[in-house]
Amino acid sequence: MSVKLLRAARAFFQLTDLSKITGLSSPMLSRYINGSTLPSEGNAKKIVDSLLSREVITSIVAKAIKVYNGFYNITGVTLDPMALTLVSEYVVKRFDKTFTCVLTPEAGGISLATAIGLAANVPIVVARKQRPPSEEPILEAMYLSGPASYTVFYVTKRELPKDSRVLIVDDFSIHGHTLRALAELVRRAGAKLVGTVVVVAVGTDWKVAENSEALLEIRG
Repeated sequence: MSVKLLRAARAFFQLTDLSKITGLSSPMLSRYINGSTLPSEGNAKKIVDSLLSREVITSIVAKAIKVYNGFYNITGVTLDPMALTLVSEYVVKRFDKTFTCVLTPEAGGISLATAIGLAANVPIVVARKQRPPSEEPILEAMYLSGPASYTVFYVTKRELPKDSRVLIVDDFSIHGHTLRALAELVRRAGAKLVGTVVVVAVGTDWKVAENSEALLEIRG
C-alpha cells in the first residue's frame, strides 16, 4: 500500500516535499514510485504513517478544492482518483475499522463513501431522496431544506441492520441538517453511529456526533 499512496501523493507534492514529509531521500522515493525497487518494511511504514497524517490530508484537500464567489467546488477531491485513494485510506486508519458500513446521502459524497467502503471492505448504504419501490420495511428521516420545503431520506431496514456500526460520510456541511437526518436514520434502525466524516465543513454546527471529522474546517 505504501507505493500506491506514494504515487497518489505525487499528484499533489513535488519529490522534495515528499522527502520532507516522509524523511526519505528524493532519489529513493523516485525509485519507489517508478517501481525499480520496493521499500523496506520500515520505510513502507514511514511512508504510510506520514502520508496518512491529518496534516498531509488537510493539505491535499486544500490544494484540491476551488472556491468561486463563496461556492466550494469539491470535485477535486470527490472525483479525483488520487485524492480519493489518500483520503479513503486516511479515514479507514482514522476510525481503525470500527465501522461495518458507510452511510451517505444521495448527493456528491457517494464517490468518497464508495472509496472508503472499498478500502475498508464494508458495504455502502445510500440514503435516497425518493422512497424506494420496495415491500421491505423502510426507514425515513427528514429535515427542513428551505423556508417552506423539506427533504426526506429513505433506507430499507435490511440496509441498516441493528448490529450495524455506521460511519456517515458527506462532501460538504455548514449547519449539519443532512448529517442529522442521516444520524436519525441510524437511530431509528437501532444501529450505532461510529462517527461522521465530511470533506469540507464551515463553522461548528455540523458536528452531530462525538467523533466528527472534517478533512478541511473553515471558520464560519
